[in-house]
Amino acid sequence: MLAIKKIREGDLLSERRPDLFLCACGYEGRAKATAERWFERAQNKVALGFVTQQELEYARNRAWFAEHGFSVFEVPDDAFRQTIDDVFGSGAYAGRDISIDIDISCMNRFRLAHIVDAIRGLDAKSASVTFHYSIASFTPPVNETAPTVSVEPVIAQFAGWTTRPDRPPAAVVGLGYEPSKAIGVVDHLEINNATWAFYPQSPVPEYYDSVRQANQSLLNLIQVDGRCRPYEITEPAQLFHEMNSLVDMLKTNFNPVLIPFGPKLFALVTLLVACVHDDVGVWRVSSGSLEMPVDRRPSGHSVSLSVLFSRPEESTDGEIECSPYDLLI
Repeated sequence: MLAIKKIREGDLLSERRPDLFLCACGYEGRAKATAERWFERAQNKVALGFVTQQELEYARNRAWFAEHGFSVFEVPDDAFRQTIDDVFGSGAYAGRDISIDIDISCMNRFRLAHIVDAIRGLDAKSASVTFHYSIASFTPPVNETAPTVSVEPVIAQFAGWTTRPDRPPAAVVGLGYEPSKAIGVVDHLEINNATWAFYPQSPVPEYYDSVRQANQSLLNLIQVDGRCRPYEITEPAQLFHEMNSLVDMLKTNFNPVLIPFGPKLFALVTLLVACVHDDVGVWRVSSGSLEMPVDRRPSGHSVSLSVLFSRPEESTDGEIECSPYDLLI
């Protein structure tokens, strides 16, 4: 299995032609924003579509991907893992150093988790992966929040099976602007006194007040103890460093669970942290098909996070290089 060796902000592949460009074909206006900028340099191009909620901008996005040489696969979630394994397997990556671009902007958390897990399971010598994220223009939150239908590990591979079941749980939550969802899951898990939260600061300033208002009841509980931390959405490597350090600290007394509301970029970082800590789970809180589609348009701001996955025997010290500019694990 490949392990994370290096994390840095920016694009490690700017002077190389990646083996694969992978993205989601969804209903949001930003679904092709990253592809328009990066797709031409890739040898192979794949857009993964959906079989439900083919509305809003979906048809136009699908047509654009097809016109620009993408293989478009429309698959249900229950067939997604087989599809992504086929996509990665078709590249004849065995024993090679490979490079992949992935746009996560319109990936749901279930699919994103399978992609990360599939990457670390590649039969490659190493994988240089650049994850791209198109920050959306501000869209007001939906007034009527869909009910939660599931609270569970994002996929079984990120359930975080602990060797110390006697320890109490602790939650590390990423805050979004879904009203009261974060406090709802914290109450459900009965861990108000062991919750840490990260809230995003974005180049789109309207999100800040909306996130604070949506989570005021939770913030009132944890802010006084310093358990609420801001993060810059444009600095995901620094977020990885801070969250990884927090998880290290919590593991001495708790079984941490990572719960990523908010931007998909935060969900990606939680999955990368869980790659380092096999005993830490990543959970999703889902409304399933009851979630109302929202057309999120690109703001013009984007973020790239480059991750080097390599064989453990390729690592010399077992540590991850991780800094805003050149981070090793």
